[in-house]
Amino acid sequence: MNTHLHNYTYTQQSRLAGYCRTGELNSIDGLTENRVHHYRELVYNVVDDTLQSAFPLTFSLLSEDQWNEIVHVFFSTHECQSNSVWKMPYEFYLFVEQNDLDIKKKYNFIEELLLFEWTEIEIYMMPDVQYPVFKSYGGWLGEVIAINPEHKILQFNYPVHLKNPISITDDNRSEYYVLIFREKESGKVQFMNLSVYFAWLIEKI
Repeated sequence: MNTHLHNYTYTQQSRLAGYCRTGELNSIDGLTENRVHHYRELVYNVVDDTLQSAFPLTFSLLSEDQWNEIVHVFFSTHECQSNSVWKMPYEFYLFVEQNDLDIKKKYNFIEELLLFEWTEIEIYMMPDVQYPVFKSYGGWLGEVIAINPEHKILQFNYPVHLKNPISITDDNRSEYYVLIFREKESGKVQFMNLSVYFAWLIEKI
């Protein structure tokens, strides 16, 4: 129970929140029933728009019915833990990863696609990291190499960063590495495909 709210207020707010999530309406004092659906539409649209913006590749891959079904199941059954809207896509990714969903049988790479798209957001939103002291010229054999600390390397089984998702098949299953990083000057997030060797080399550096 939320001790910061009066029990009565907490109950009414919880019932409204439950309706917004599930569409199942319990008794709410002072409610105008012919208008309450506007609240649910408003909240659902915020969730849907946030996820569409976070996962444009996944959204374009799925049919309208497939997308609506997975968003509805997520919104109605998952209790989001973060109070930051921009972190909700990460919980959506975890929800797909941790649940037995029909869509994963049709697109067995969808978890990797979601992770790739989420990581772009994560790198963009990450706190600034202090860059090491460096110079533009030097001897790479005798000096310490400085690397952009605002990056992450991901390993995939499918080329979700290289191909249009609709064209990915089981024949594409292999070992892929992608470097995702934030440019210091512009703040833009970029990514590049890596060979196994360069993935290993960057991690060692």
